[in-house]
Amino acid sequence: MTKPSENWFEEINYLRAIAIIGVLIIHTIDDTAAVKNLTGLMFSLMYIEELVRFAVPMFIFVSGFVLYNKYRSELPVKDFYKKRFMSILIPYIIFSVIYCIVNTQLGLFPAFTLNSVIDSIFNFTASGHFWYFQLILTFYIFYPAIIAYYEITKDRFEIHLLFALFSPILIMYVLGSFIPSFGFALSTPFKYLIYFLFGIYTKDNYDKICQRLERISMKKILLLGSLIASLPFVSMFLVVDSRYGTQFSNSIPYYYQLTLVSTNILHICIFMFCLNFLLIYKPKFTLLQKTGEYSYGIFLVHALFHNFLLIYIFPRFSIFPTSLNFYIILFALMLTMSYFTVKLMLKNRLTSYMITGKLNTK
Repeated sequence: MTKPSENWFEEINYLRAIAIIGVLIIHTIDDTAAVKNLTGLMFSLMYIEELVRFAVPMFIFVSGFVLYNKYRSELPVKDFYKKRFMSILIPYIIFSVIYCIVNTQLGLFPAFTLNSVIDSIFNFTASGHFWYFQLILTFYIFYPAIIAYYEITKDRFEIHLLFALFSPILIMYVLGSFIPSFGFALSTPFKYLIYFLFGIYTKDNYDKICQRLERISMKKILLLGSLIASLPFVSMFLVVDSRYGTQFSNSIPYYYQLTLVSTNILHICIFMFCLNFLLIYKPKFTLLQKTGEYSYGIFLVHALFHNFLLIYIFPRFSIFPTSLNFYIILFALMLTMSYFTVKLMLKNRLTSYMITGKLNTK
């Protein structure tokens, strides 16, 4: 793949910041699982959680965008894999060991042994959010094939490219929910493929998309906002039913298939809504830019603070998940502590290497 001249897009760090804030909100609201009664507060929080589940899809979208900005056809395989895997695997392995040690001390793991560490690394289980590494590594491994699929589809369908790219994937989702032999379509990497491809498509057509978004009327923006606000109600009952034993989703025919399609529409609408806001208002919010710049490091470290706060700090101050204060305080502390930890780590050559996988030779 020939490496073209790279452009930097200021919007990317803002999208990363929005995504990592969404991830922290999800991991904060996940603690509603400890509350056994379905109250109005719990229902509202789970609606918010469902709304911000665009966070990981947005990271995948940004990954597709950024990779296609650097690498297109005629991929230099050795150079590509070396850079991509070093930047992911080194921080992943280092933090897998850290999480194994810390979680053992917190009583979340039974014992710290060499076998348990190796098993955690190979199975991506050192921390609950480490499944993401398996997902992104899969996209890196198959990136040449994904690019080939995109460019072949682009050559053949041109103006109908968006429909040609995504309709087969959506059809596979639905078939996977009905036919066991198509079950692979519901596996984690395949479910996120649509967002990776949409990132590639957006980068490839960025000027055209920006022009359309900048000209979009306020009426359409309001309609898009209304759609975004209403779609989480379609899919959130799966979470409500699983946590509280209710049967809301069973009363709606083909509910699971409906959620497969509606969540993809919701997340892509949110991507476009965020891009529109960034293009129109062009914010200059340094703290948000830095949060996006530090987003990968924040993703790596935040669960350490989450577990520490829940096990050691909150019980001492009688802060429990039945109260709204629990979620506000947990989110604020987790974000603040993670942000400043990453900021400090990036100032040191060794600790920066732990996050970036790159040695700063300066």
